[in-house]
Amino acid sequence: MANDHAQDRYDPPKVGSEFEEDKFSEINPGEIFRLHPLNESTSYRKVNDLVGEEIGTTSRFEVRFDAKTKVYVKS
Repeated sequence: MANDHAQDRYDPPKVGSEFEEDKFSEINPGEIFRLHPLNESTSYRKVNDLVGEEIGTTSRFEVRFDAKTKVYVKS
């Protein structure tokens, strides 16, 4: 039986992710990050390395994160 590519329903799993996992303390000021590795999740911009105050990119509210918080940066 020939392999009919039009009827091939196999969808191979995706390799890797477009997000890299980091700790909050390891990213540079000015970098945009998310708390979940999803494009739909809220994004934040790291403002200052010393204070830890970040601004939500859409809400413009300041938010504080712990240095050990796991964040995701889009590569």
